[in-house]
Amino acid sequence: MTTLTPRRRTAAALGLTALVTAGITTTLSGSAEAVPTVQRSCATNVVSTLAQNGWTSMGLTATVKNGTAPRQVIAQLSSDAGVAPNAEIRVGYSVDGGPVREGVYGPANFANHTDFWETRTTMAVLPLGAGTHTVQAFWRISGATGTNGVLNVRCFTLESRTS
Repeated sequence: MTTLTPRRRTAAALGLTALVTAGITTTLSGSAEAVPTVQRSCATNVVSTLAQNGWTSMGLTATVKNGTAPRQVIAQLSSDAGVAPNAEIRVGYSVDGGPVREGVYGPANFANHTDFWETRTTMAVLPLGAGTHTVQAFWRISGATGTNGVLNVRCFTLESRTS
């Protein structure tokens, strides 16, 4: 049988305390989701719009809680998209029910015409104040009257606080 010296007993006690604390913390807090439910929105239905309709909701809304500090929030938008020749799909965002802002937080050109639909993704950085904010994604067709665009299987996420 090995006798522990005072130094080894202290080290063993500290190690045991650290393991117990880590176990309790993990049990109580669990793991954090990369993108909590309120910070993401997806839709699988097909939507279309015409140039003359102007801004149209994508049906995607997400909310972030910035706590007591203003933060730079990352918005990511992705969709399968198709648009008529000589037209493009433009995106914009409405914060807390305000006007749609195009090209303010990031790129606005989401898709140009191609022979086949393609998956498109864009990222924007929104400077948002302290508190809770809701952001909604919008789209419009830039082109002659009658030109159209189509979106399918689209997702929108907001990333703010990571803990």
